[in-house]
Amino acid sequence: NPDTLANYKKNICRIVPELVYSPYATAAELQDMGKQAKKWRIDLVLFINGFPVATLELKSEFKQAVQNAMLQYKRTRLPKDPETNKPEPLLMFKRGALVHFAVSQYEVYMATQLAGEDTFFLPFNKGTAEGGAGNDVPEDQNQYATAYLWNEVLTPDNLLNIIGRFVHLQIEEKEDWEGRKYKKELLIFPRYHQWNVVTKLINAALEEGTGQKYLIQHSAGSGKSNSIAWTAHQLSTLYDQHNQKLFDSVIVVTDRTILDAQLQDTIYQFEHADGVVGRINNKEGDGSKSEKLAKALETSQPIIIVTIQTFPFVLRAIENSTNLKQRRYAVIADEAHSSQSGSTARQLKEVLMLEEREEDAELSSEDILDAVVAARKGSNNLSYYAFTATPKDKTLQLFGRVPNPELP
Repeated sequence: NPDTLANYKKNICRIVPELVYSPYATAAELQDMGKQAKKWRIDLVLFINGFPVATLELKSEFKQAVQNAMLQYKRTRLPKDPETNKPEPLLMFKRGALVHFAVSQYEVYMATQLAGEDTFFLPFNKGTAEGGAGNDVPEDQNQYATAYLWNEVLTPDNLLNIIGRFVHLQIEEKEDWEGRKYKKELLIFPRYHQWNVVTKLINAALEEGTGQKYLIQHSAGSGKSNSIAWTAHQLSTLYDQHNQKLFDSVIVVTDRTILDAQLQDTIYQFEHADGVVGRINNKEGDGSKSEKLAKALETSQPIIIVTIQTFPFVLRAIENSTNLKQRRYAVIADEAHSSQSGSTARQLKEVLMLEEREEDAELSSEDILDAVVAARKGSNNLSYYAFTATPKDKTLQLFGRVPNPELP
């Protein structure tokens, strides 16, 4: 859209060094070049159209480690002035900057809410080649290990994309020890590995088209649910170079009710529209569930959430319909820890034609997905995205692109 593109190019991204952030600093304090002046200054602040989006405290490992920057945020970068108890607008949650970075040459950490000593920092590192924490030292002697922060993440296009398609407010309903309910708000800013994997998947979809398979090794406890939500939302709104929607529907396969709720809440914050996410669950009667599934597929609902038990029947419905068979789908499978046995497993084996398995053998979510992918190798209208922490050998064989000599 030419008008949208023209407006996008009008965005003003600005870096302000040594920003005096407090409205309570006196002229004498600001003229003081000692510790008092540093109290009111932040090394770097990034603005978009005049709105602060990120602050950064920079430390040189030759003098101070990145931990010193985190301590600085906890002890002197307070959302309220400790002497007057008046708010510091730039540092206030939901009012000021969205994210605060502690940066050295070797490591980066981030926090989305400053709360004094209770401020919680998450690592914003790429990791090492051996799978460790931190960052590898680059071969280029002219680059720092944290150069990716400036060269990849904080470029205007990427930062605008993060603000528009990643950052969201997560609201959870909690209960205290007396049974009183309250809402806990958490501003979600993607960690590096989350932003990186979602960006790679979206770019690959645009470059390679449909009919592809992707295996994402995403460990539990590292924000996998949010990575899935971002991937689902961005795939559902993706258009190719001919301005055609790349996927008619994105089908998310999961057995985790927490992901169902998180996915819907996250998507709603971006779309602000009902009906984007449809959930086909097992709590309703078979007739109702079948009707919901048929309607969701027929109307090309952008995102459809199904259980692993329902998923093979979704594919059968697509294959048995001339209309649906011509459409394109992205299937995102979340590794579930439950297994199917008994009558449910037998029913799934019939659909998946798994005759070689023992009658009483359990079927895991990964077994089901592997069987589906193996049976539909030539489906160029289906793209598969498997999120799992520890893939089985069979999964690596089906999804891998480079032969592994260690596997049969």
